[in-house]
Amino acid sequence: MGNNFNENERPKIGLVLSGGGAKGFAHVGVLKVIDELGIPIDYIAGTSMGSIIGGFYAIGYSATDIEKIILNQNWEELLSDHVSRKFVPIYEKTDFERYILSFPIKPKGIELPSGIVGGQNVINLFESLTIDYHNETDFSKLPIPFLCIATDLETGEAVVLDEGYLPEAMRASMAIPTLFEPVEIDGKLLADGGMINNFPVKEVLKMGADIVIGVDVQSGAKSKKELKSLLDIVNQTVSLMALANFKENVKYCDIYIKPDINNYSVGSFEEADSLIQKGEEIAKQFIPALKELKEKYELVAPIKKTYLPPSDTSSFYLKNLEVVGLHQVSHSLLEGKLNLDMDSKISLSELKNGINRIYGSRYFNHVDFQLKGEEEKTLLLRVKERTTKRFNVGLHYDSDNNAAVLLNTTFRNKLRSGSRLSFDLKLSENPRFKTTYTIDNGIKPGLNLEAEFNDSEVSAFDDNGKKVATYDFNYIKADFNIHSIIRESYSFGIGGKMEYYNINSDEVLSEGIIDREEDYFFSYYAFLNIDSHDKAYYPKKGMCLYGEYKLVTNNGASLDGMERPASVAYMKFNKAISVNPNFTIYPQFYGRVVWGKNIPGFYQSYTGGMDKSDYFDIQIPFVGLNRFQFSSTNAFVFRSDFQYELFKNNYLILKANAGKLVEDVDSSLSEGKWIKGIGLTYSYNSLIGPIEFSLTHSDEKEGISNYVNLGFWF
Repeated sequence: MGNNFNENERPKIGLVLSGGGAKGFAHVGVLKVIDELGIPIDYIAGTSMGSIIGGFYAIGYSATDIEKIILNQNWEELLSDHVSRKFVPIYEKTDFERYILSFPIKPKGIELPSGIVGGQNVINLFESLTIDYHNETDFSKLPIPFLCIATDLETGEAVVLDEGYLPEAMRASMAIPTLFEPVEIDGKLLADGGMINNFPVKEVLKMGADIVIGVDVQSGAKSKKELKSLLDIVNQTVSLMALANFKENVKYCDIYIKPDINNYSVGSFEEADSLIQKGEEIAKQFIPALKELKEKYELVAPIKKTYLPPSDTSSFYLKNLEVVGLHQVSHSLLEGKLNLDMDSKISLSELKNGINRIYGSRYFNHVDFQLKGEEEKTLLLRVKERTTKRFNVGLHYDSDNNAAVLLNTTFRNKLRSGSRLSFDLKLSENPRFKTTYTIDNGIKPGLNLEAEFNDSEVSAFDDNGKKVATYDFNYIKADFNIHSIIRESYSFGIGGKMEYYNINSDEVLSEGIIDREEDYFFSYYAFLNIDSHDKAYYPKKGMCLYGEYKLVTNNGASLDGMERPASVAYMKFNKAISVNPNFTIYPQFYGRVVWGKNIPGFYQSYTGGMDKSDYFDIQIPFVGLNRFQFSSTNAFVFRSDFQYELFKNNYLILKANAGKLVEDVDSSLSEGKWIKGIGLTYSYNSLIGPIEFSLTHSDEKEGISNYVNLGFWF
């Protein structure tokens, strides 16, 4: 028994919930039994996962509601800083999934992050689920008084969080060192409270509890054979640090409940339903003790106001916007990404989408929100700007281009807010350098400047697909365009570019093969770009469309031998059609048309190869052909991929395509040549990018070819 109490009054019941990562889901099973028995809970103290479950229970969620919340989460996305690709600006989408490592650059050099996960999605979930309690800063005034425990990383002392912003307190209490970034509150850098006090029984007694029910989901110390993962080692370290404090706290529990969950780990988030069941099973064994407690003190569960989770359609009247943390990024850029009207009603869905657009802009490491006020709300945004200088690394190998390393440095807010300066250096047998400067103004005209150098190797083939010559292809481009962006996925604009190429072969393998050609051209173009795919690789919904019309000159006004420029029209289209969660049909179309006289060979349409890069807009991919195998004036390719996810991140893809090639600019489409090809790909979508092995065949190449691709394309 904890405190002495007047026997004429009913004793106050305190509930203590320990930390334990995913094993903390067992707390919910125990709470379900407590709810069913009608045991009143007067105070709650929790650490780490116990602070999350306890915090939700304290504001009025029933155990059943908390169970639904847990089972409805995509834990892989929630426990990452992933943001849906639809919220990433279209000019960033190509970079969004091509690096395996990314580091901020500080004055002293490249800096490692303070945690693997920043916690963006976690804090946004907490904020959405506690939205009606954003104004309550005194946790003792919640429907059930509540506190949670964090650790001050500077002093190594336990910190009791019983006031402030509830979602932030819960987030700080669960910040497992090295896995989650710590949280700064009132000048203190806070991390997981489990390092010092993972079972805060004494704290709930100080709140006023007379009787303590403690639920412990911690693991005992593991043997060296059981320490198999980073999570195991981190959890062992945290547990050992708090062991002495834990043993002391257990003595003060009146009812001590410890679920049998040794076969689970702190990372068993996908086994939430099983863990909840385990908690319920152990709690049922304590029903006699709980009933005895209830009958002895004539405990009657108070009629408490049940707090229902807000839905995406829940609306709020938004009066003002306040932003904390802006330094280099302009207020107007943030407001444009938020895209919410003040003095109007907004839905929770609109608010969450606005937060995601801000975070997806990649100008911020962290964006969280608080709705202050009663009827008329003030939206407070707390942001942490992303380091404006980053160093990124990509790795790739494929059968056509061999191995390559991509080194990238990206600077933001150079010359003006909302700008992005990027340098790419591709190290391989075919090196490449590219620099890009982009200004994003949303729907208002923005600017894009590019300069690029490519040193590539291309081959020529005979009618049977046999290589007859190899060329060194040097390509230099300077590009300028003005564009507008709509809803992050749509862009259109106009521009101009200068292109220089030098094709040189030291070894002529067949008669008629040119051994050297070089020239430069000035082009003007208009484009439309749409990309709404949910994923860059193996999408299950969304579409991509790129269309471009280009005028080609060699003096800015006309082409040699013509009074006007030559014209090039290019379009690629693909759409993901999800038949069921595992099966997706992915129809595609590629078309390129050239017209005019004296068309340079450089602007012909080159068909063939699995290459997904956009180094050269003269290439049209074709399954079953060598890269650049066919040269023609006009080319049209119809393709469909039939993608089946065998199990998580493992795909079997049947690829079938047919194309029409028109050799001469004056020839009609009916005079063209039909080609056909097919391929079968097995792929694993790994952390370093796709790992693919393909077998392909076409009617224009003898035998079956194989193709290997490893890593993100760049």
